[in-house]
Amino acid sequence: MNTPRLLGAIGGYFELELAQGAGELYPAALKYQSARAAFASLLQHVRPRKIWMPWYNCDTMLEAPEIARVAVGRYGLDSDLYPKGLDILASDDCLLYVNYFGVCDRQVSRLLREFPRQRVIIDHSQAFYSAPPDCLGTLYSPRKFFGVPDGGYLLTRLQIQPPQERDTQSFERLQPLLLRLSEGPEAGYGAIQKARISLKGQPPKIMSALTEAMLHHIDYPKALLRRNENFIELHSALNPRNRFPIPADIPDGPMCYPFFGEIPQLHEWLIQHRVFVGHYWPGVRGAFNQSDDLERRLAQECVPLPCDQRYGSADMERIIALIDAFPAAHGHR
Repeated sequence: MNTPRLLGAIGGYFELELAQGAGELYPAALKYQSARAAFASLLQHVRPRKIWMPWYNCDTMLEAPEIARVAVGRYGLDSDLYPKGLDILASDDCLLYVNYFGVCDRQVSRLLREFPRQRVIIDHSQAFYSAPPDCLGTLYSPRKFFGVPDGGYLLTRLQIQPPQERDTQSFERLQPLLLRLSEGPEAGYGAIQKARISLKGQPPKIMSALTEAMLHHIDYPKALLRRNENFIELHSALNPRNRFPIPADIPDGPMCYPFFGEIPQLHEWLIQHRVFVGHYWPGVRGAFNQSDDLERRLAQECVPLPCDQRYGSADMERIIALIDAFPAAHGHR
């Protein structure tokens, strides 16, 4: 007897209803449960002798070369956040560069002029709206930009076989998003930490059906416009005090506004007033593990100010007013 073909279900209870979106921004991407899983999959396919990675980066990205059994070299950054001390790349090595906070498109372009692009991997995890350049591969992390529980994209011309297993933990990772919607950000803090831990050390898997469906229903153009407006408002007010190398051409759809204003305890002051800012990345050390290493200073002092599509001009004005009101700020103008 022939087994009947499984057709789409009709009737019964409703699933979660999502507003109509603009469709996927990167339909040709390979879809994984996280950007680091996408990175691991790419390394497993390419098998370089060594992958060069910046000191200023999330330690979880080191899981990818460990999974792929690829040796790691580290490099530092100059004041323009460009690799230093790495003038020549061996023919069987690869290089990972991070588009920090989504404001380093200029550095990406320079890198691809000065290094063999077929050996360069661009990490756009913080630059979702930056187009994938012509290089070995480009990584994206939509959960850093939108209310989805997980997910990662890989854009590459290589013919990479997708993983055999699909991620099925998105339902659990959705809990902190629902808690924040229902009860506020403090209520879901423990759950979001647990959700992030659940992505650690995982072999590459196909993006969950839940996350993929949610990503189809996002209004990407609207979110882009709001991010740009908010970024410009913060930049207009804070640029004279900001030592972070923001380009003259305002970036498109940045993750946040990186404010490197040399104001001690600004993180704590903003959090105290319910402006929740993080550290990227608190455990980072530079090549010499000195307190004045640029990487360490950025990790401790650079404040990623929210400018995403959830907020408007009144919220940006509140952030600016809080920075102006911070007692230590007046001594650092």
